[in-house]
Amino acid sequence: MTDPKPLAGKTAVVTGASRGIGKAIALEFARAGADLAILSRTEAELNKVAGEAQALGVTCHVVTADLADPASARNAADEIAGKLGKVDVLMNNAGADLQYGIKVKDSDPETWWRTIEVNIFGVYLITKFLLDHINDGGKIINMSSGMGKTPAAGQSCYVVSKAGLHIFTEVLANELWPRNIDVNNLIPGPAATDMFNWQGKDRHYTAEEVLEKFKDGLPPMFPPMERMKPVSEVADLALYMATRPVGGPTGQTYSIARRPM
Repeated sequence: MTDPKPLAGKTAVVTGASRGIGKAIALEFARAGADLAILSRTEAELNKVAGEAQALGVTCHVVTADLADPASARNAADEIAGKLGKVDVLMNNAGADLQYGIKVKDSDPETWWRTIEVNIFGVYLITKFLLDHINDGGKIINMSSGMGKTPAAGQSCYVVSKAGLHIFTEVLANELWPRNIDVNNLIPGPAATDMFNWQGKDRHYTAEEVLEKFKDGLPPMFPPMERMKPVSEVADLALYMATRPVGGPTGQTYSIARRPM
């Protein structure tokens, strides 16, 4: 029989947890019994997620931080350690795609660099500062992308950041092998989030409307077999990765994209 609370007695940290995939993963971990620390830059949204998590019978601590800022990331790690003690699962979900569809010659250097800061430097910082607080046998899951393996025109900053994250995951897996800490990438493929959303003339569309819009197919940049998926499917995979036996695969990539980008 499947354990309904496979993370009972465990602790988990989820970055970028105020909405979308991060929120879905945080609540999935809460349903699985984990006590949480959730992070983003927006306290009001985090408080709403924390309320939903606590209603599931776990503790959930809200930590606000700009993870791309070393001082802020260090303070966040110290706060997490003070509230949770040891960490069993670190879910590095926070990310940004700030220059979609803009070729290199037209790109803004500050915005380009900010994407790198959020998507890889931020992951490096919070991971570095939490490493001494992660239990041996724990899990680190980095939210990656198939775009990190694809030279997509108009996506240079995002593609470069995710390509860097792939190799960072493999390096960290090698370094943490002696501690039995598994470090793996998660590729969600296209999922209905604010990050994937498109701007209407009068309003921002909901995740449900995004799913409806793309139910019959995605734009040509995606493989023809790919599909838009709800964030719940990504959360299911994250939980699977978080609950593998100690000494499971490490330095690997788990994907629910139908085929590589």
